[in-house]
Amino acid sequence: MASDLCRHTVAQLSRLIAERKVSPREVVDAFLERIETHNPALNAFVTLCPDQARRDADRLSDELMRSGSRGPLHGIPIGVKDLTDTAGLRTTYGSILFKDHVPAADAPPVERLRAAGAIVVGKTNTHEFACGTTTDNPHYGATHNPWRLGHVPGGSSGGSGSAVAAGLVPLATGSDTGGSIRIPSAVCGCVGLKPTHGRVSLRGTHPMALSLDHVGPLARTARDCALALNVMAGFDPGDPWSRRLANEDFTLDLERPLAGRRVGIAPGYRPMPLEASVERNFVRTLDALRGLGATIVEVDLPAPAEISTAAGPIIMSETYAVHSERYAAHRDQYGADVQLQLDYGANVSMLNLVQAQYHREAIARTLEQIVTEEADALLLPTAPIEAPPIGDQTIEVDGQSLPVLIALASYTLLHNLTRLPTVAVPSGLGRVGLPTSVQITTAPGREALALNFAHQLETVLWPDRERWPELPTSRQ
Repeated sequence: MASDLCRHTVAQLSRLIAERKVSPREVVDAFLERIETHNPALNAFVTLCPDQARRDADRLSDELMRSGSRGPLHGIPIGVKDLTDTAGLRTTYGSILFKDHVPAADAPPVERLRAAGAIVVGKTNTHEFACGTTTDNPHYGATHNPWRLGHVPGGSSGGSGSAVAAGLVPLATGSDTGGSIRIPSAVCGCVGLKPTHGRVSLRGTHPMALSLDHVGPLARTARDCALALNVMAGFDPGDPWSRRLANEDFTLDLERPLAGRRVGIAPGYRPMPLEASVERNFVRTLDALRGLGATIVEVDLPAPAEISTAAGPIIMSETYAVHSERYAAHRDQYGADVQLQLDYGANVSMLNLVQAQYHREAIARTLEQIVTEEADALLLPTAPIEAPPIGDQTIEVDGQSLPVLIALASYTLLHNLTRLPTVAVPSGLGRVGLPTSVQITTAPGREALALNFAHQLETVLWPDRERWPELPTSRQ
């Protein structure tokens, strides 16, 4: 029974708990046992709190019997990205400088999850200060992709992606500045949601570049992401980036047919060449959408060079601004790849930054017009490649040598720049048996529509039998 529980979604576990067929303590014990078995090989979690998790589970089990369930997340084990504060639980931000840091308070999204009955079992590994796409952390070790050890899980929320894909937890939090929720979801075979900027509080999550930062969920299904967003979303007066968006139940429209919906595609938009398996599964997604009744329309996106010209100075200068004083004092305690990024950010000129901000607003206006007037949603690949081996700096695609760090984020950064809600959903398995993914973008505040598309697509593209990698118990 314990191993079976770890193959259940949040929604399935919630029903079992609400119907008293299983207790929160039994659920937590099952997932902690799976973590003990598989985390040594995966390194998805860098800090665990099994004793506290069991105490919380016992308390919630008693509460369930006395007064009933708090809701769909009552008794659900979760992982929290190690970029986000957790009260009384070590939070390193992926940095050796914070190896002993224990926050006094939960970040608001974690506080809201706990209040809904979710049980934190540990902190998931992250690329150092979220500044990367591979979660190859020089201080806490590389996280492995559960579909193939020795391959990256994406980043920077790679620990969360690996943990969810491996069934170590059914739900985890992530943050996304250039694709850091969607990239791990893509290469690990999860659903990952980057909400509208300001939908979920950023307070208590270590910033990378605040005008592009987003916090959101990674889970096995769109329904599970919707259940999580129902809880995580909410206005936070203590977060200057927080927006007053209407409260809603993001699960209500999941089953709505796609008949009559318009999906925009941009055949000429290729910031990086696509691996053949990614291209094949993208075409498969289009066939699925047509079969579900949607209409495919072609749209024109800004040139990739325009997007990188705008994004580079903004994200790098904002990141440097966060670290400038600490970096000056402790440069040698930053990883080499993060040093390169911060050195770049330190040298962005005011002229380039101002010009980039103007370009950003024009790009954002164009994309918002596309998903409000020309189509209901925009469809793009999430990552152009399958998960590369850990440590590889380049990958060969169609005769070209691509830098891994940039390639993995080449299709996702657009949506951080424009702040629009975007959900990554698996599109199938690739050439070597690793997952591929597409991402669906909608107008601001329309996460429910993006999740509707994702739910309908996953039913066709990612059936249960394909959702589980074969997990080893040690590195091979």
